Amino acid sequence: MGTQRSVLQKGQMSPPSLGKFRSRFSSQTLDESVDSPNQKPNPGCPTSRRLCETWEFRRTGAKWSSHASERTKFLGIRAAIVLLSLLAAPPAIPQSITPAPQDQSSQPHVTKSETGKQDEAARAAARARSHHFDRVLIIVLENVDYERAIQDPSLAALASQGASFTNFHALFHPSYPNYLAMIAGTDFGLHRRGSYLGDRQVNFPNDADHKTIADRLIASGLDFKQYAEELPAGTCPWNISGLHITDKRGNYVRRHVPFLSFREIQEKWCDHVIPVDSAKANNFFAEDAKKGLVAYSFYTPNMNHDGHDTNAQVAGAWVKKFLDETFPEKLRQGTLVVVTFDESGGNEDNLIYTVLLGDMVKPASQQDPATLGKHYTHYSMLRTIEDNFGLEPLTANDREAPPITGIWK
Repeated sequence: MGTQRSVLQKGQMSPPSLGKFRSRFSSQTLDESVDSPNQKPNPGCPTSRRLCETWEFRRTGAKWSSHASERTKFLGIRAAIVLLSLLAAPPAIPQSITPAPQDQSSQPHVTKSETGKQDEAARAAARARSHHFDRVLIIVLENVDYERAIQDPSLAALASQGASFTNFHALFHPSYPNYLAMIAGTDFGLHRRGSYLGDRQVNFPNDADHKTIADRLIASGLDFKQYAEELPAGTCPWNISGLHITDKRGNYVRRHVPFLSFREIQEKWCDHVIPVDSAKANNFFAEDAKKGLVAYSFYTPNMNHDGHDTNAQVAGAWVKKFLDETFPEKLRQGTLVVVTFDESGGNEDNLIYTVLLGDMVKPASQQDPATLGKHYTHYSMLRTIEDNFGLEPLTANDREAPPITGIWK
C-alpha cells in the first residue's frame, strides 16, 4: 500500500478534486470519451458510476490512479485541440447591420407655429390679390412717341376703353433690347452696343444665365406662344434676319420675335413659335383665338402693321381692326390685352403709349388719373404677369420693378 499511496500522491488530482473538475462537463461527454464501447462492466461495481469509481479506488489505489491519469491526459489533449482550432480559425468579419425602419407614424410631426401659419396665409392672400387674369396677350407696336400715339383716333379709342397709362416708359434704344427685356427681364447689355449694333441678332446660349418667362411658365404647368406675322417658310430657328414680302402686307424681321433669340427655345420649344399669314382671315392665330389662347401669348405684327415702316395711324387702324374682328371681345373673356410700343420715336424720356384692356380692368371712367400716372416700364409689365401667375421673377430688374396696381376690378 505504500507504493500505491506514493503513486496516488504524485497524481494530478485526488478523487474529490477530479469530481469537481468532472462536474464542469456533461456526463455524456465524459462517458463517450473515457469508456470504450467494448468495455465490459465490472460485475462487482455498483450501478452509480461515481460509486463505482470510489469502489474501484478503495479496492486498488493503483488502478484509480491509472484511471485518473488517463482522464487527465485526455482532457488536456482535448483542451489543446480546442485551443489550436481557435487559433487557426480566420478572424470573424464584422457585418454591418441595417437598422430596421422606424415606424413613421410614431415619429413626431412638425407643425407650423401660429406665426408661420399667419405668414403663409398672408402670402396666399397676396397671391390671390395679384391674380387678375387667366391669359395675357401682348401686342407690340413700333417707334412712336406717346404724344403722337395718344392723338391717333384709333389708339385714343382703345385708351377710352381701359387703363391708359400716362407715365409708361420704354427702357432702351434701339428696339431689340426692349423686346428682350419684355420676356427675359434684361437685355443682357446689348443696348450698350449703340443704335446700329444694338439691333444685331444674337443667339443666346441655353444655360442658367439666359432664361425667359417661357421657362417659368413651363415649369409651373402653363404654356406660351409667340405669334409672328409673315414668319418665313422653313424650319426653326428661321435664322434669316429679315424677309421682304412682295405683296406689300408688311415685311418680317427676326429681331421683333424675341423668343427666337434663345437657343433653349430653338432646341426645345420651337413649335411654340407660330407663323401667322395676315392675308388669311382664318390663320393660325384666329384658329387659336376661337379655341382659347394659352396663358401667355406674344404677338408680333409685320413691319407695316406695327408702324415701323408706316406710321402711327396705320398701326392704330390695324390694331383696332385686329381687336374688333380677329380677336373680338366675346373671345377675350379672362384675357388681358396689352397694347404697347417697344420704344418711343425719339422723345426725351422714352415715354410710350400703353393700354390694358379686358373684363378684369376697370373702365376708363372709373380709373384714377393718379394711378395711371405712376411710373412704370416694361419691367413693371413683366413683374405684373409674373405675380399674376405666381412665377418667380427672372432678374433683379423685374423683381424690383413695381407691379401695376389700382386698375383692376
